[in-house]
Amino acid sequence: METPTPDPLFGITLHERYILGKRLRSGASGTVHVAHDLEADRTVTVTVLHPWLVNDHGAVHAFLGRAQTLEDLDHVGLARVLGHGRDGDHVYAVTEYTQGETLAEALGGGELRYPPHAALAIVAGILTALDTAHDAGVVHGDLGLDKVVVAGGGTVRVIGFPLLFDEEEDEGPETRTDVGAVGRLLYTLMTGAAVDPDTHPLRPSSVLPGLPPDLDMLVANATDPNPRYRPRDAGQYLTVVEQVLRSLPGTSTEPTDDDTRPIPIVSVAPSVPPGQEGPPVPWWRRVPVLLGAGILVMALFAAGWALMPEKAVALPDVVGISTEEAEEYLTALELDLVVHFEETYDDAVAPGSVAESTPSPGSAVERGAEVLLWVSAGPRFVAIPDVVGGTENDARDMLREAGFTDIEVVQEHSAEEPPGTVLSSEPAVGEEGDREEPVVLRVSEGVIVPTLVGMSQEDAVKALTGLGLTVETTEDHHDTVPVGEVSGQTPEPGTILPEEGAVTLTVSLGPAPEEEEEEEEEEAEDTTEEESSPTEDDRGDGGGRGGGRGGDHGEGDGGGRGDREANSCGVPEWDPGTTYDRGDRVRYQGREYEARWWIQGYPPSGSEWGVWEDKGRC
Repeated sequence: METPTPDPLFGITLHERYILGKRLRSGASGTVHVAHDLEADRTVTVTVLHPWLVNDHGAVHAFLGRAQTLEDLDHVGLARVLGHGRDGDHVYAVTEYTQGETLAEALGGGELRYPPHAALAIVAGILTALDTAHDAGVVHGDLGLDKVVVAGGGTVRVIGFPLLFDEEEDEGPETRTDVGAVGRLLYTLMTGAAVDPDTHPLRPSSVLPGLPPDLDMLVANATDPNPRYRPRDAGQYLTVVEQVLRSLPGTSTEPTDDDTRPIPIVSVAPSVPPGQEGPPVPWWRRVPVLLGAGILVMALFAAGWALMPEKAVALPDVVGISTEEAEEYLTALELDLVVHFEETYDDAVAPGSVAESTPSPGSAVERGAEVLLWVSAGPRFVAIPDVVGGTENDARDMLREAGFTDIEVVQEHSAEEPPGTVLSSEPAVGEEGDREEPVVLRVSEGVIVPTLVGMSQEDAVKALTGLGLTVETTEDHHDTVPVGEVSGQTPEPGTILPEEGAVTLTVSLGPAPEEEEEEEEEEAEDTTEEESSPTEDDRGDGGGRGGGRGGDHGEGDGGGRGDREANSCGVPEWDPGTTYDRGDRVRYQGREYEARWWIQGYPPSGSEWGVWEDKGRC
């Protein structure tokens, strides 16, 4: 059975407090994980900024600033941001873990809907929470069915405030953006039909004939295609929603537990043969009948729910299978179990598979119970690979492949070995090392490569030449690193090189132009002109810049070595969902890269850890 590659963040601990578990989702802000707070002994969620944005000072500042602003919001209807920080290469924010089901889960993909008064009560709860945020100048900006949780007792909570917005947006979201999203939610809650933000006009009565015109008005006003004509914020829209809620015949302004349960969609097909219908009954005469029927259905539904005994079954044995298969088994029990994941060492179970469960297999579990699955990270004690005599960089690669992540380097004088050579290791080669403890490499003295990503090209070159190292430069487009700043380096920071050892810098050209076809034609014309006349490379322009893109820039070593030795790039395009092993090659932004150890989700360009080795232009 094939074992899935573990999430690179799974099981890491941030600031010795937050242990990251399963990844819940990913977005512009980063990846969101369920986590355990060791200090408070509770479950939380942690959003970790994408690694390619960690050296983007603007993105980090915006992420942490937004987290700080959200920490100041305090309302029962908002999932609170509990803290934020930076631990090494990880920028993160911690949020409350909210129990319950989202509206997307409650509606069952369009098979269910809420009666109008229940839908309005839910929307009123959302708007009450958003009103607090809007008063503080905070906009959600990404509100949807999956960002509203209906918890026990009918409590409505808004979750998932983005910590970073898509850079492609010309302007950030405003309060009327949230109002439009709430209007679409109201339409979906009453009809069961999801709608695209660009769909206009929205009238619930077009799906459910006979609904009061006030409900059409509520939805239409909030979802007007021109934001200027929408209610200005959540507070203004809440006032109108509460007025309509009070005006519905036979309803109460205080929602009950039954109000928060979806009911099956009631067919509105006519009960008489076609052609024999009488004159249409005015909506104001049908409302009491429909309302009475709805209340009766809800009462029967609630009574059945209350009288139904809690279903308890024996927890199946999922040890030894993948986490995906384990989740499928537990979901098939139809008990709405809350499943958490934590990592553990195990000598017998393959990494990525379930090593044990809490409760243990065979234990009785009831509806809504929590189940903790311990996922194997492999054995804790592993033999130290033979790293002595090789380079420090190769030793790092071999240790990482063996599962060691904490590697320390100590320089020692050696009259026999060249700088950068591994003299010994602690523990010694062949001995078993503890993956929780550091491995110390003793390396012959040389020059330590500093961290250069995020520096200007000029400053990086000065830093390297000041250390007695030589510099090779390549240029490539990068979506987030500003033009002229270093977006990547080879070898990685901390590597020991001999004097005059070479370091390759990748300098950002900024985002790639939109008109790719025109750009390729211009590049082809430039190449033709260069072939017909002496080039800068032919004249030995030691690393100067030419006038074109990519090959015309003279990349460091002799001014364009990568251009004269262009690769055919007959390799697949880099795919963020594919796991690559050491030696795998990919094509990315017109260049070929080779993986130095297993990697998944990190793009070749701009990786500050030197995971990808640049093999040259295609």
